[in-house]
Amino acid sequence: MNTLVEKLIATGITIGGGIIGTKVVEFAWRKVTGHDAPKDLDDTEANMWSAITFATISAGISAIIRVSSKRGANSAVKAIQSRTKSRAGAAEV
Repeated sequence: MNTLVEKLIATGITIGGGIIGTKVVEFAWRKVTGHDAPKDLDDTEANMWSAITFATISAGISAIIRVSSKRGANSAVKAIQSRTKSRAGAAEV
């Protein structure tokens, strides 16, 4: 399989996982704290510790998603390659 296709698959899975992960972290933050996630630098309502805590949690979740999506993308590419090879082998007989 073309490495460009593999990279596109991995990128798509990573972006999708990142978007979903961000939404999950924001939802969980809102449920636990009762406030929206601190994003705006000019927001005087969000104190420094809540911003640091949110950034730390987000970074940890982001790292987990990145590793998981990379592994998932590699598995998907290998599955596609093995399916393609088995079909090509069957056609050659």
